[in-house]
Amino acid sequence: MRKQSSKSKKFMEYIMEHPNAKVATVAKRFGITPSLGYQLRKKAMDYAAQMLGAFAPPETVPMPEPRLPDWAFTVDNTLDARAANYGKFKDGAELMQAIKRTMAAHAAKHDKTFADDQWEALEMIVHKIGRIVNGNPNVTDHWVDIAGYATLIADRLEGRAR
Repeated sequence: MRKQSSKSKKFMEYIMEHPNAKVATVAKRFGITPSLGYQLRKKAMDYAAQMLGAFAPPETVPMPEPRLPDWAFTVDNTLDARAANYGKFKDGAELMQAIKRTMAAHAAKHDKTFADDQWEALEMIVHKIGRIVNGNPNVTDHWVDIAGYATLIADRLEGRAR
């Protein structure tokens, strides 16, 4: 039979004194793995029941500690970084939607119609303008994107759709 390490003995003594302690937490404290901790807890409870002639509680299935998924941290980091460049989303949305409503009302008043790509390009340009006005106007990508959307429409009108 294998000799028990002092860590295992200390773990079992602690568990016997604190039977409701979280095994994973106690295992970490004593430097053993949680799976070994559950095995030692069972041995400790069996030993206590044998010594005391008492009822030992049935083994319970360990439940993992609840935690946020990894993508939640990535989303938070991304949103914080974007707020630094684009300003608060709510403020930008208010500005962009006001400009889009004004454009739509003006187009309707003058019976103007646009191809889908033209209207989408106009809305994306408004979006970029909103980011510039609401956020950091020194982000080069905003300005390049505006030129890109305008170029896509000009190219398509000249027969070079892409």
